[in-house]
Amino acid sequence: MAVTLLLVEDDDFVRPALTRALTRTGVFAVVPAEHGERALEIFDAQQVDAILTDLQMPVMDGLTLLGHLIERGSRLPVAVMTGQRITTDLAERLHGFGIAATFTKPVEISTLADELQRAMSPATVGRITGITLFGFLQLIEVERKTGLIVVHGAGKEGRLYFDRGNLVHAHTRGLQGLAAVNAIVAWPDPKLEIFYKRKSREHTIKEPLQHVLMEAARLLDERGIAGGTAADDADETQPAVQEALDEVMEIDGALGVALIDSASGLSLGTAGGSKTVNVELAGTAAADFVRAEARAMAAAGVKDTIEDVMITLGKQYHLIRLLGPDVHAFLYLVLDRERANLGMARHRLAAIGRRIVL
Repeated sequence: MAVTLLLVEDDDFVRPALTRALTRTGVFAVVPAEHGERALEIFDAQQVDAILTDLQMPVMDGLTLLGHLIERGSRLPVAVMTGQRITTDLAERLHGFGIAATFTKPVEISTLADELQRAMSPATVGRITGITLFGFLQLIEVERKTGLIVVHGAGKEGRLYFDRGNLVHAHTRGLQGLAAVNAIVAWPDPKLEIFYKRKSREHTIKEPLQHVLMEAARLLDERGIAGGTAADDADETQPAVQEALDEVMEIDGALGVALIDSASGLSLGTAGGSKTVNVELAGTAAADFVRAEARAMAAAGVKDTIEDVMITLGKQYHLIRLLGPDVHAFLYLVLDRERANLGMARHRLAAIGRRIVL
């Protein structure tokens, strides 16, 4: 549900512009007021969740408004905007009012929206660690989330907008749409922050996410950024890969299988699976596990390679079979414990994996 934000701003141009821009984010339902006195009337008449106010205004300024709010016992989060220099005295007064955030005019709408959401709706903001950008984007698609993913990497910032699991817009400095996506996914060691519920007015991407990511992986491979770990030309590899995956599904007890690029977490192909057995999603998460295990081995000084990993659940076996020390991909197989012969399954999976050429 949107946060009802009382916006108090005297400028007749800025007030409607901010109202429109913040409402379009999908996070805030903005109620405008032209000065502090009008803001108090609204505050007394309807439910308000948060307040953003200017300081210098006619009739009643922002500091006087804050004083009245305290007298009323308000504990709402309040942010302030000002075009004046924030002196030490002013900063101390604002601190005494318990201000959640302070902005100096002029302020970029995107920055304002980000900070307001962090301060006033923290439950809808999160920092993401322990998963690749490729993998996280696929999780957003599977869970059909709406929101903004802010990516920081290589000293730059990029923004990726999702609407019910569909990637609809992306932009970074000087780039929009697919060109922006291809640039963002190439940044090394990106830091991710998600702002749920955020929406984009622009829709520059129409292609399905998997197509977008496959193309981005191909471009990474061409440029050598992924160290030769991304998918090769899908037209050449897909028939042979699919044939191998179909053969895996002939193993007794097989419920689903995916071929996963271990560097990006991108699925290169699947067979079987169901609503309750999402091998693509599980494989994406397994890519992070495989990389973490490789780092742990390196830190421990173990000079060896991982061949396979088995995860035993109450009703299933999950097998991870790497294709080889020089191939950054693995097969992820889910087996029904009651019907599977684990030893035979591992043997056949290894044999099929050796025949896959990427």
